[in-house]
Amino acid sequence: MKLTFFQSSAVMIETKGVKILCDPWLVDGELYGSWNHYPPIDFQPQNFNDVDFIYLSHIHQDHFSKKSLSKLNKDIPVIIHNFENKILRENIKEMGFKVNELNHNDRTHLKNQVFINILAADNCDPSICYKYFGCAPLESKYGSTSIDTMSVIDDQDNVLVNTNDCPFELSFTAATTLKEKYSKIDMLLVGYTSASAYPQCFTLSEAEKIREKERMFLNYRLLSHGRGNKLEK
Repeated sequence: MKLTFFQSSAVMIETKGVKILCDPWLVDGELYGSWNHYPPIDFQPQNFNDVDFIYLSHIHQDHFSKKSLSKLNKDIPVIIHNFENKILRENIKEMGFKVNELNHNDRTHLKNQVFINILAADNCDPSICYKYFGCAPLESKYGSTSIDTMSVIDDQDNVLVNTNDCPFELSFTAATTLKEKYSKIDMLLVGYTSASAYPQCFTLSEAEKIREKERMFLNYRLLSHGRGNKLEK
């Protein structure tokens, strides 16, 4: 199993002759031009023509990037969670892709010996996600939020968990379920610290904002220390 890291949450997973492109934000200028990569990505769309599946974790623009998807082959099937709200599905379909919706915690065969399992974030705590408001009242009925998901990709030999934007505090029920279902996890992808409004949008002094940003960047460097552009299992 091989993982290629591009930027943000955009990664390619290759195993048993299957390529899965996850959250391909590869073109700068999302969110009205305000979100960009540094250093810039040398994105060559033709290099992705042999991708077998695209997995989109949720609708936020650094995961569901219309600028990037518009340059990719529309014959590549897109996999998402079976959200109660169908806005993500309809947006993908409008772009010309075929969308496959998978139910929560339903391990699904993709191709060859490769499987994917999508689990939705299942806890609501605005103090953690900094949204300042609760999720829609879907959790009590459906057991998952309408925003974030994590995924598990396995080839019957190796197991990779991609948590995307699902910190443990917002997904501990799903994470516990996942741990019980998969006895051994070989590779874990966790969220990166700069994908939030903190500290730049908070009431802090300029010195405090700089100090907090440096602290977050240092933590990210420590977590990713020794990680190259490609990881293989």
